[in-house]
Amino acid sequence: MTQTPPASSPEKTLVRALVIDDEAPARQRLIRMIEESLAGRVEVVGEATDGESALAAIATFEPDLLFLDVQMPGIDGLELVARMPHPQPYVIFTTAYDRYALEAFDAGAVGYLLKPFDAQKLVKAFSLAESRGLRERATEVLAPLIAQVRASRPLADKLPVTVNDRVILVPVAEISHCKVEHELVVVYTRRQSYTTDYTLAALEMRLDANRFFRANRALLVNLDHVAAIDDLPGGRSQLLTDAGEKLEVSRQASRKLRALLGV
Repeated sequence: MTQTPPASSPEKTLVRALVIDDEAPARQRLIRMIEESLAGRVEVVGEATDGESALAAIATFEPDLLFLDVQMPGIDGLELVARMPHPQPYVIFTTAYDRYALEAFDAGAVGYLLKPFDAQKLVKAFSLAESRGLRERATEVLAPLIAQVRASRPLADKLPVTVNDRVILVPVAEISHCKVEHELVVVYTRRQSYTTDYTLAALEMRLDANRFFRANRALLVNLDHVAAIDDLPGGRSQLLTDAGEKLEVSRQASRKLRALLGV
């Protein structure tokens, strides 16, 4: 009698991870440790050295998990988490400073690894994150931390812009979009526009990711000012603002926007 071979179990999907740290030796050590201790469970799909490059990497690779250094020059790890676009990856913080780790952990972050850590602690931190659902529950678990970070950052509702040696505090709620024009970023409100020294990535980190959407490589849009969305050929979209501006959304961003809006 011919026996039917047992069905093979489905191959487990690897968790896609980014390693973010401004120190190259720390990144290399952690990546090597992940490859040795979490083989078959985690795939490192990229790395970043600062907040701006991290934001770009998150958008490109759409990871399930970040191994994120807390203390970095410019935008630190806590601020980066508050600026991440949706859907958010889960976060395991890495830090050499216990006070930063405790601040993040007490605010509801997944966990942290206090440098220098060993492979056993790495596996334990990852297993805890895995048991909590990783990316599926990232928004829920990170919410208290994000609320704390935004509450502690002054002038969250104002964007300082320098015009003729005067600093203008532009109300964030009035900003309809930010656009790269002739290698400079212009911030638009309903009544006025301001040429700034910001990069678009820096603005994306500073402004509320729940309201400001990266429509293409040169455009950041405040969804509160979007009145209508039209489909364009090739899977692209066009946004119509409440001021009558027409703004084009790339094909990849259009898919994310539809998923975000549930349409």
